[in-house]
Amino acid sequence: MSSIRIDMSTNTIAGTSVGSPPDSLRERKKARTRACLIAVSQRRFVEVGYTETTLEEICAEVEVRPQTLLRYFDSKAHLALAPWLDVLELLRTQLDAPTRTGSTIDIWRAFVTMESRESTTPSSEMVGHMISGLRAFQAWADKDPVLVAMNSNLERQYQDLLASRVAADRGLGPDDLHSTLIAAMLVVGRRAVFERWLDRGGKGAALVDDQMAVIDYAVRSLPRRSARRLLTIAH
Repeated sequence: MSSIRIDMSTNTIAGTSVGSPPDSLRERKKARTRACLIAVSQRRFVEVGYTETTLEEICAEVEVRPQTLLRYFDSKAHLALAPWLDVLELLRTQLDAPTRTGSTIDIWRAFVTMESRESTTPSSEMVGHMISGLRAFQAWADKDPVLVAMNSNLERQYQDLLASRVAADRGLGPDDLHSTLIAAMLVVGRRAVFERWLDRGGKGAALVDDQMAVIDYAVRSLPRRSARRLLTIAH
């Protein structure tokens, strides 16, 4: 297990900031407004339902105008997925940190460990609402094809990010086929384990161990030395 640690307290899963905190009073106020919109929407999506919740209701609770909300988020679907887009940016920040010393796989391990621990023992009410929202996601998605498409694109972004950084670790181009396959196994495996955990009621402390087992399997099953045929196909 890597000793790398990713801390949710400084790069929040709730979306207040990713990376350095805002410098100016205005930027801090904007960050608080954005975080409040996400927090209220996630709670209402769980309590009322995604389809039933309107942007106007969210704005009324946050005490901002709908025009203000739309400066932060293009649509209700963008607002619904904002926390998970922020998590993706957190991962990107960790992978692209100039001072990072661990490999992409090491950072992915730390990232998935952090995510799993937040899921089993949420550090805030906001994170708890996010996890509850995920349990209802299929019901939302069935009624909103835009949400389905955006979620699919989000997973593709994870795969592209991991594939390019795994390849870069080896001094290869982002289109390296072996790195692409590794990334696909990591991302799809993460989702499969998490969905199984949700289907079982979102209980049990084995989530971290199961996620680590998926990573171990992906790395062990696709060693670089066994990829000669893949490299031939790629070229």
